[in-house]
Amino acid sequence: MKILLVDDSKSARYALRLQLQRHGVEVDTAESAEAAFVKLKGALPDAIFMDHMMPGLNGFEALEVIREDSHTSNIPVVMCTSHEEPEFVAQAKKKGVFGILPKSAAPELLPEMLEKLQSALGVSTAAPEPAAPTTSKVEAAAGLSDEAIIKIVDGRLEARLSKILPALIEELRRDLSEGILNETQRILDERAAAEQAAKRKAAPQPSMADLQAISTRIATETVPDLIKRGLQAERTQIMEIVDKRLRDALPKTGSGHNAAQEGEDIAAKAVAMARRESQEAIDTALATSRESIQAVELSLQKAKGTIFGLIALAAILGIGAAGAVFVLLGGG
Repeated sequence: MKILLVDDSKSARYALRLQLQRHGVEVDTAESAEAAFVKLKGALPDAIFMDHMMPGLNGFEALEVIREDSHTSNIPVVMCTSHEEPEFVAQAKKKGVFGILPKSAAPELLPEMLEKLQSALGVSTAAPEPAAPTTSKVEAAAGLSDEAIIKIVDGRLEARLSKILPALIEELRRDLSEGILNETQRILDERAAAEQAAKRKAAPQPSMADLQAISTRIATETVPDLIKRGLQAERTQIMEIVDKRLRDALPKTGSGHNAAQEGEDIAAKAVAMARRESQEAIDTALATSRESIQAVELSLQKAKGTIFGLIALAAILGIGAAGAVFVLLGGG
C-alpha cells in the first residue's frame, strides 16, 4: 500500500513515516497541502494521511479540494490531529474524512487504522521479505530498530557537520573580529570627540588683536592717569615749598602795621600766581601726553620712550613753575 503523508512539521513527518514503513507501507511525503496537490497530479496513492493544522490550506480545506476533483475524490483521507473532541470527530466525518488518527496515540492506533484501510481498499500491508534482492533502502531501513536508525542518522549528521563546521567557525571568527574592530573604532571616535569638546570648552589663547587692544587700553587709559597723578603730586610738593618760602619771606611780628599788610598782599598774589602757573604747566603736560598716545598705538617701544619723555617734561615744567614763583617772590 502506498500512502501520501502531508504534514508541515519535518519531525512529525519523519516519525510517522518510520511507523508506516515498519508496517510495510510505501510512504511519500509533502510539507503542505499545495505540495500535495502537485504530487497528486502524478501517480495516485492508495490513501492520504494529512495534518489538520498547516500553513496555507488546513486539512479540511485541502480535503474539500481533493473531494471536488474527480481524479482524487475517492482517495481515503485520514486526518492526523491533536483534536479528539466528539464535535471535531463529527465535523470530520461530515466532511468525508475516512478516519481520525490522534497524534498522541499514533503508534498504538496506527495498526488498527491500517487494517481499516486494507479492508476498504482490498490491499495487503504485509512487509516484503528482507532477503529479497529487490528490497529498497527505505524498506530495509523499516526493519531496523530505533537505535540502529538513530546511529544511521547520527552518522550522517556527523559527516555533514564535519563539512560545514569549519566554514561556520571561520564565519563566526570573521564576525567576531569585525565586531571587535568596530567597537574599538567606536571607542576611539568617542574619545577623540570628548577631547575636541574639552578643547572647545578651554579658555582661548589671546590673539594678536587681543594683545593690541590691551596695549591700546594701557596707552589711552592707564598711562595718562599715571602721568596725571604724578603731576598732581609734583604740584602739591611745589605748592608746599612755595607756601613755606612765602611764610619765611613775610615780615616778622612787631613790624609796622602797614608793612605787615603789604607783605600779606604780596604773599597772596605770589601764591595765586604760583598756583596758576603750576596749573597751566600741568594742563600743558596732559595735552602733550594725549597727543603722544597715537604714537604709542603704532609702536610700543616708541610709546615707552614718549611716556618717559612726558614724565620728564612734566617734571621740568613743574620745576619751571617753581622757578617762576621764586623769581616773582624775589622781585617783590
